[in-house]
Amino acid sequence: MKKYLLALSAVAVALTSCDLDINDDPNYPESSAITADLVFPSVQNAIMATSCDIMFNYAGFFAQYFEQMPEANQFNDIANYSITESSQTIDRAYMQLYARALQDIEDIKGKVKGKADLLAATAMRAFAFQLMVDNTSEAPYSEALKGSAIPQPKWDEGKDVYLGIIGELTAAIDEYKAAPDVMTMTDIMFGKNASQWLGYSNALLLRLYFRMYDAGMTEYKEKIQALVSANEFFTGDATIDIFADQDGNRSPFYASYYALGTTNHCAAYPIIAYLVSTADPRIEYCFSKATADDSWTGQIPGAKALTKTWNGGDWKNKNVSWVNYMLNSGKGIVRPAYMYTQANLQFLIAEAQLRFNNDASAAKAAYEAAIRADFAAKEIAGADAFIAAAGAWPSTADDQLKKIYMQKWVALCYMDNMESWSEIRRTDVPAVSSMTGKEVFDNPTSYTAGELIIPAQNGIEAGGLIKRMFYPQTARILNENTPVAKTGDVPVWWDIH
Repeated sequence: MKKYLLALSAVAVALTSCDLDINDDPNYPESSAITADLVFPSVQNAIMATSCDIMFNYAGFFAQYFEQMPEANQFNDIANYSITESSQTIDRAYMQLYARALQDIEDIKGKVKGKADLLAATAMRAFAFQLMVDNTSEAPYSEALKGSAIPQPKWDEGKDVYLGIIGELTAAIDEYKAAPDVMTMTDIMFGKNASQWLGYSNALLLRLYFRMYDAGMTEYKEKIQALVSANEFFTGDATIDIFADQDGNRSPFYASYYALGTTNHCAAYPIIAYLVSTADPRIEYCFSKATADDSWTGQIPGAKALTKTWNGGDWKNKNVSWVNYMLNSGKGIVRPAYMYTQANLQFLIAEAQLRFNNDASAAKAAYEAAIRADFAAKEIAGADAFIAAAGAWPSTADDQLKKIYMQKWVALCYMDNMESWSEIRRTDVPAVSSMTGKEVFDNPTSYTAGELIIPAQNGIEAGGLIKRMFYPQTARILNENTPVAKTGDVPVWWDIH
């Protein structure tokens, strides 16, 4: 009895000293008990899970890097554009962005005062909204994240969302530069380096400005020129590099699509054809040779179920090149998640120098820096040799711009598939082949390597390439303000070509 009373007394002291409310669940503490320092990594992780996992997967098909492996079936509908709202292809990404990342950022904004912390949180908020708009065009923004006050927020036009996040990000940059301080939140992307966050924020603006300009807002030309002239961008790659060969801690694409024992991704015909035609050594980073004949073999988009018929009953493409889940020496298991590559940044600078500054020399320097940055990120030797050969800078402005875009398409392959899909829609490069998939199959020598191919089986009634993602079914069910459904051939707001 005495031992029991002593134990009870000890528990009472512990409860009193911790000021614990027995009505609180210690596994789910109230928001007020969680510091911004703990919340920010959750924000970064949620956005990473969106851009480097969910969107990385389907955008890999849309950018014609990935196709469905003939022996498997998980992503047939994505490969064939046979998706609708009911497919819920984007639902998990939508919930990650709004219920986790953006809601947590609202919590952070109420807890921190430091300008560096607010800049980092604002940059992540801008990126999250950019991802949503680039998929669905409209997005809940002005009325979003108000909780029970506005349970069914309106979906704002994409242009208005872009204008909003540009304004937010510009203000956060100005406030930080006026009174720079140190970052206090735990940061798994730049390790609390406020200068890198400033550079990342400027790089986000550069990306947004290009889409605004190409959507017809020519006043953004001067804004692009000013950013490039100031040259206050991040160095290296913007990555989350925290992975290990442990359950629950592996690189997101590997963990979601290979570690569980499934093999669904093979190489698409356009990217393989282009890499082979340019003798590009980066092919070995992204893909593995077909095991049957030790060849680089891509599958024609949307043709998995047709190649057997086309080839008289035999699977011509049954042994295709795999997507290189493992990378060399198994590095795919711990591969960083790329949130913004230096290569992509340098290609944008090259484009700005060429299009707006008429400075071919500066454009060439940035173009070559972009290729070198991509070779370095992929740990592939031979950048200079490639630049001297297939990567050589063309002599005319039109060819120079196309070269920038084509090499960006290569560089973003298996690094930032979502951004590649967006840039394809913005620039219309690679071009779309005039040949059908069947014609390419029958006459491959007539095909221009690297041109995109309309999927042979195409669920879009109007045909063509997919231009947008469908609204989340989750939003359709819960929010009566979700816009009327649109088909996949309807472009997002900035894709006016």
